[in-house]
Amino acid sequence: MSDASAPMSSRTVGTARRLWGLVYLRGAVQLVAGVVLFLNPEEGLTWLRWLVGIVIAVQGVLLVVENRRATGGSDGEDLNARLVAGIVSIVAGVLIVVWPSMTSPLLFLLVGIWACVAGAMALAGGLRGRTARTMAWDWQLVNAALWLVLGVVLLAGPTDDTTTVALLLALYLVLSGAVVLVGGLATTTRQKDADATVAPGRGPEPGATP
Repeated sequence: MSDASAPMSSRTVGTARRLWGLVYLRGAVQLVAGVVLFLNPEEGLTWLRWLVGIVIAVQGVLLVVENRRATGGSDGEDLNARLVAGIVSIVAGVLIVVWPSMTSPLLFLLVGIWACVAGAMALAGGLRGRTARTMAWDWQLVNAALWLVLGVVLLAGPTDDTTTVALLLALYLVLSGAVVLVGGLATTTRQKDADATVAPGRGPEPGATP
């Protein structure tokens, strides 16, 4: 783990800024998709699978890109957890979109498994961040909890009611997007306060993302 009081190089600061831009983009995608789904919960299974599949896959791509941008700037284990969550998200999103005979129960099963696996990875990363005292460990845990709750609810109570599940997914996307955005803003503010006190010119820690 790097020394929290050591100033970051200009290259590392640039990496951090690009990384946080991706984090905000990920939160915005989730928030917008959740609002769209809230407004159109009764469009049917085809609409739901395409929207959810694309959002999950995009989230996965952004997680993988975040991992690449942050490599070398934070704890390797946290990056590995983010990379695994990203790959799982890409695979799940593609399966949801291209599965030839997708049914409501199968869609909910795939989303439930994705949410549990990605949530477990995020939980592991958040707990390691708590031990290492990274800036955004608390927001990571909140986001992991949302993932896990979604997964458990979908796996524990399977249903054929597409509208009900659409509203549940919309709620998750809105809450998760809000957590990522608010967590990002809060963590950036914390880092700026620390920079002003310890080492002016530093940026947010590249690995400390919700």
